[in-house]
Parts: sequence; structure tokens; C-alpha cells
Amino acid sequence: MQGSVGFLKSTVVAIAIVLSLSLELPAQSKSYDGVWWQLRTSPEQEGFIFGYGACYASAPDQKVRVSIDDANMRIAVGVFYQAHQSQRTRPVGHVLQDIWAGHVSVPYASHVLPGEGWRERHGYFDGLWWKGSNHPEQVGFVEGYATCYNSEHRKAKLLSLEPEKYVWLLSIWYSPGGDESVSAERQAEKIADVLPRFSEQNGLASK
Repeated sequence: MQGSVGFLKSTVVAIAIVLSLSLELPAQSKSYDGVWWQLRTSPEQEGFIFGYGACYASAPDQKVRVSIDDANMRIAVGVFYQAHQSQRTRPVGHVLQDIWAGHVSVPYASHVLPGEGWRERHGYFDGLWWKGSNHPEQVGFVEGYATCYNSEHRKAKLLSLEPEKYVWLLSIWYSPGGDESVSAERQAEKIADVLPRFSEQNGLASK
């Protein structure tokens, strides 16, 4: 009995160590799949959808053929994994793409006509959105955007910093203090345009 208890304690400690290490992994090193999704909070899940969409759903490509509100999109992803247990290791990004393409039937979804959908480049995700969002949403946004960016923009430099590091740097960028004109100018910039400026060496490249 004591041996079993000791084994259980060792197993719990090992799992805790693995989880703590996984939190420090850069975005491209994590497995953002159904297993990961089911362990996230609703704000982080929605942030992931926002971030992935800001990268993937660009108007000229017309990749998004189905319109669905944020809450229903989050629920749809969860329902997909619950109904397809054998696909729990399928990337969340692939599920999102299938839903946007209309390959997965989702209640309350409507088809997007040509010229509709994400008309504004990178959506409305700028400094105003960032400063009005909470921390889990911000982490999720970075996770989703980096996941899409690193797979869709193969010739570009990878977004390789830890998600939390990007969140910290973005928060600094959007709150420069001092000159109000500088603050307003930065607040108008899309998160997707600011993220690639960060680097391991200098934190944030000059404009």
C-alpha cells in the first residue's frame, strides 16, 4: 500500500513538472490540440480564436466562408472534440479552418457572401482591443496568432518567444506614457503588425 502511495505521489510530481515546463514553451513548441483546448478557460479559448482569425481570416483570400459569433465558435470547437474523441490530438487551428470553410456543421452559422466577412485587415484587434481585454484573452490571442503565423508565413521569421513574453511586451508597447500623440498612434496599430517587430535580442525593434 505504501509503495502504491509513493508511486502515486511520484506520478503527480512528474505531471506537475511537465505541466510547469510546458507553460514556458514558445508558441510553436506547444501542441494546441483538443487535449490542450479542454484544459483552457473560456477567455483564453476565445482569445485563441481571435488571434488565429486575425492571422488566417484575411479578406483578400476569402478563406472564411462561414460567419459565426465568438461564443458559438468557442462552443463549436468544444463540441467537435467531444463528439470526435479519436481526434483529440488534432490541432485547434485545423478545426477552426474547417468550421470557417463550412466543412463542419455549426448551429447559428451563416454563409458569407463575396465581399463580406473580415473586411478590415486583421479585424479590429488593435491597441484599443488589447488594453480592454483581460490577461487570459491576451495570452490566448498571442497563442492563436503565433500558431497561425508560424504555419501560414513560412518564409517569415518565426514568432519564437514565449506567449507570456509577447503579452508583456505588447502591454508595454501600447502604454508608452508621455506624449499623447505617440500613445494614440500606437493604440491604432494592429496587434498583428506589432508582433513581428519583437525579437529575442532587443525586445522590440524600432519602427
